[in-house]
Amino acid sequence: MNVQAFGRWLIVAGALVIAAAVAAVLVLTGSPAAQRDAKLDAMRVRDLARIEQVAGQHLRRDGSLPATLDDLHDGELQRADRVTGAPYGYTVTGPRSLRLCAHFATDSSDVLRAAEPWMRRDWPHGIGEACFERTLATGAQAGE
Repeated sequence: MNVQAFGRWLIVAGALVIAAAVAAVLVLTGSPAAQRDAKLDAMRVRDLARIEQVAGQHLRRDGSLPATLDDLHDGELQRADRVTGAPYGYTVTGPRSLRLCAHFATDSSDVLRAAEPWMRRDWPHGIGEACFERTLATGAQAGE
């Protein structure tokens, strides 16, 4: 084998290694669009967690949950999906409990593609509409 043929072989082998590495990264982490969807879902979960937090503050302050999401007063509270504009679901289900809903683009059980691993434990969801039942603490239960 001459030097020129060996050089070509090295270039081809290097290109194959690079292509295999790129393919492995895409298989393990998902495409850029899938990563974007996972990050947007993490943002949706953070929005729902903030709604839960503000509802809990309202409950501890006023003794009851607000009837609607619009009754929660917090200037920075995100009441609708930032991408689709669809309002988040908010339903009072009891004196200290509520249901929060959102539409998700990813499955939080997919360990390799979850943007925020804590979502699997606290806010598990599949693709599509998911609702979360929450019971809020009051007074001594909240550590006050």
